Amino acid sequence: MWDGTGGRYDPSALRGLIETERGRADRAATVALRHESLLGTASEAMRSFHLRMAELHRATERKHRAAADLHAGYLDAVGCWADRAEEPAGVPPAFMAAVAESSGLRSLVVTLFGTTESDAAVVVSDPLAARVHDLEDVLGEGPSRGRPLIPGVCEEYELVRRWPQFGSAAREFGVRAVVSAPLGLATAMLGTLTAYRTEPEPDAEVARSVGAVAEALTDTALNPAVRLDGADGLPVHPLFGDVDLRAVVHRAVGVVMATHECSSSDALALLRGHAFARDESVTELALAIVTRGYRLT
Repeated sequence: MWDGTGGRYDPSALRGLIETERGRADRAATVALRHESLLGTASEAMRSFHLRMAELHRATERKHRAAADLHAGYLDAVGCWADRAEEPAGVPPAFMAAVAESSGLRSLVVTLFGTTESDAAVVVSDPLAARVHDLEDVLGEGPSRGRPLIPGVCEEYELVRRWPQFGSAAREFGVRAVVSAPLGLATAMLGTLTAYRTEPEPDAEVARSVGAVAEALTDTALNPAVRLDGADGLPVHPLFGDVDLRAVVHRAVGVVMATHECSSSDALALLRGHAFARDESVTELALAIVTRGYRLT
């Protein structure tokens, strides 16, 4: 279901998703308002019940409004790109770039877990997110790789303590803190959402915003009840229009396995070590191996 502008929903399907999320938000708001209106006349025993129900439905409302707003921002960004007077040139706006813009979170990275460490799918919002996330591959540590995930804000004082190599290297790119949230359910994590921040102490509102984006992606892009697999096996959602499946890295790992007669994990470790020594990304080194015949020594 490609729409010709880089997304995996056509505009009408995307508008349908937005309307569905707004409808769910409106219904939750109606229920919350009903319970809120009963607080003043309810007995003491029932007052706590109405308060809990109102809070629950207000949280549901916020979740669905966040999902609608994120997808509406992407739809608007693609529409502005396609409606330019001149012939559209270059690539259209990426979904996560639009999410970062509408949420004000700037540098975001989605990491979706694969069956092995090397086949994770990654989507980034901007070049800074791409470069800093690549440090995690090179160094073998970082917020997207932490198990178990520690959600919330990791401030500057803790960054190097938690990830000594990554924290120090990320500072060279201006990153002073990270904010993380899980993707998927508490009992079945599908990945992580990480925001790289230039301020050393992001406030609680930033953490809430990252959590809201993660919830929105979980309920839409990653929801098995609504997703449809395309011909390539990926869910039909604009998030996956820009996914990096690391095919080049996979091919390079295969080359290293053959030439060094080692396992895939050892081959990946060799790639990371050489990339670090050459001061380049794992992807750049993999391209050199696959396209230019570079051999690890």
